[in-house]
Amino acid sequence: MSLKQQIDNDIKAAMLAKNKEELTALRSVKSLILLAETDKGATGEISADVEMKLLTKAAKQRKESAEIF
Repeated sequence: MSLKQQIDNDIKAAMLAKNKEELTALRSVKSLILLAETDKGATGEISADVEMKLLTKAAKQRKESAEIF
């Protein structure tokens, strides 16, 4: 199962559990992946390595934002 499929399944589970915080975070991650897939020059599918780099970058940005706040 790819990361994108896993995120979709987790979004469905969060909706059923009515967990708004988890749902917001998962939608944010899904949005990052979709933007990368539709970016100029992209072939439509991104590799697992690129997905992990995106997630690492996003986590680092949010951690830095929390420290500043």
